[in-house]
Amino acid sequence: MKIKPYPKKISFAGPSITQKEVNYAIDGVKNGFYENYFYHTKKLENTFCKYLGVKYAIATHCCTLALHLACATLGLKKGDEVVCTDFSWIATAYAIVYTGAKPVFVDIDPDTWCIDPKAILKAITAKTKAIMLVHSFGQPAEMDKIMKIAQKHNLKVIEDAAPAFGSKYKGKNVGTFGDIACFSFQGAKIAASGEGGIMVTNNKKLYEKALLLSSMGRTDSQAVFWSDMIGYQYTIANLTAALALAQVERIDQLVAKKRQIFSWYYDRLKNIPGLKIITEQQNSFSNYTYPSILLQKKFGLSRDSILKILKEHNIHARPGFPRMSRFPVFAKPRFKNPEAEKVEKYGISLPAAANLNKRDVDFVCAILTELLK
Repeated sequence: MKIKPYPKKISFAGPSITQKEVNYAIDGVKNGFYENYFYHTKKLENTFCKYLGVKYAIATHCCTLALHLACATLGLKKGDEVVCTDFSWIATAYAIVYTGAKPVFVDIDPDTWCIDPKAILKAITAKTKAIMLVHSFGQPAEMDKIMKIAQKHNLKVIEDAAPAFGSKYKGKNVGTFGDIACFSFQGAKIAASGEGGIMVTNNKKLYEKALLLSSMGRTDSQAVFWSDMIGYQYTIANLTAALALAQVERIDQLVAKKRQIFSWYYDRLKNIPGLKIITEQQNSFSNYTYPSILLQKKFGLSRDSILKILKEHNIHARPGFPRMSRFPVFAKPRFKNPEAEKVEKYGISLPAAANLNKRDVDFVCAILTELLK
């Protein structure tokens, strides 16, 4: 190709940092200790609850720990099975494994890349105790169907909403349907604090158990520092919470920017034959954290060759997740999951960092259009 590399790195992801974040971080450094050492953490949790419309939240060091905390709080243990999407970052499955329970990997909906409710039904056995779904890349899963299945079979539901803060299903925030939900503030997410996560629930008993587990099971019932159960040190640092708080307060603005970036991509790529753009479905509102495409026919170049050429032009896109069921730590999978396999082989998530502008996206689309002739 004759097009020169872009002078600016077109990053896959990255946050929008304004003076507000700077001010909150400085306030955390200057005033977030002594009697205020929980101030920003509690304000983050309260603000998050208010935005989502849930009762309880526990901010954690990262979303992986929030997911493990959710699994542990629900009492998952060895011998239990959890129906789990096969398409996600491995933390989704490992959070289940940490409890001794077994993830049973099932296929995804080709239109959303979220867990397929029909696949859930096929995987339920007498050992099944829960469903672990992911709102993949900000696309809401079909929560009505999933919750009906859970209620019929008496299953718990964990929403891995790590990348989906600000997304909605039928006008309701994702993360408010299941028994417990978890979100991420990792640096590539829509609201970022470097690291950080948060677990939410409307169930007081689950909240109280999770709160105890997240702070080493400390009760002080017999003495100061007394612990009555095995717990974990999963709480977030107050300083990190200060930065996350500023991002949470700006979530509507951050979502609007992501949706604008997606619209630029969609307008320029929608007419390329054989290219499928993952779009929000009826009754869904996506935050479009990671705009994604699927190569549905054979082009002149492989998916990996396309990614390599993009990187040579200073464009940092990423491939679809490998199916977790293929990882060596897991036994032979129960299901083949062909839709997840297609995304693994032919899926691409496009750059959507908060610092991108229309010209940046135009350049990405110009390269892709040339490669996909």
